[in-house]
Amino acid sequence: MVNSLSEKSFDYIVLGASTGLTTLNTQVIDSMLHTKGVNLSMDDTALSSQYLMLQHFLAQGKTTKVCVLAPSVKDYDVRTNELSGNDYRFLPYVNTTYVYDYYKQFKGVDAKVLAYSKWFPMLGVSYYNVELFYPSLVALMQLEKRNRFDATGNYVYPESKKASKMINDLKSVTLDFNNPYVNKIKALCKANDIELICYISPLEGKNVIVSSAGFSVINHSNLLNDSKYFFDSEHVDAKGRKVSSVQFAFNFEALRK
Repeated sequence: MVNSLSEKSFDYIVLGASTGLTTLNTQVIDSMLHTKGVNLSMDDTALSSQYLMLQHFLAQGKTTKVCVLAPSVKDYDVRTNELSGNDYRFLPYVNTTYVYDYYKQFKGVDAKVLAYSKWFPMLGVSYYNVELFYPSLVALMQLEKRNRFDATGNYVYPESKKASKMINDLKSVTLDFNNPYVNKIKALCKANDIELICYISPLEGKNVIVSSAGFSVINHSNLLNDSKYFFDSEHVDAKGRKVSSVQFAFNFEALRK
């Protein structure tokens, strides 16, 4: 976001975990709606991380009309947030108040290493290098290896090898939006004149019921009725991403009107 995105203003951004990263293709959405969006989702992160990403986005002087929140579905109701596996990626910005305060709020050795890096940079450098060590070995041995990210942050799982099987029985799941970071994100959006849309990504064999009022929601939990669209029970494959992104564009356009 800091080094590769020269644009300052967007029609929408996608904040989320691996579900947001692999479900919503901003290039498909933009081609249909003639909008400009970017996917800022990160795998292995929680709603607290998405709040931090929104702070980071705004701190760079960037603006957006809409924030699409697309975390792991169950994360909407997590009451106690912990440091996420990929929160270390904000380490280069530990000298900023918002990143330091974020690390400082968590308990545990990893959180302390990240927070204390503000005062002892070698702690963070060592931690960061350990995280990069194994990917570097892979790159060294397989020079042709590339990630599946595109220029606007979208990522795709390959097409699954699942046979086509209709999903007839759906288990109902109720979401109350109990995670305190949902309201923190909502408040930060309101303070910056950003419309918040909560996205419920497709789930294999589940139908999500949102009981919390006061939120704009696009619910795709039961959008896909065939197992062939899923990479696993919580993530769509390339086929599922295309269907989901097209339907999201229709729903998004309807909300904008």
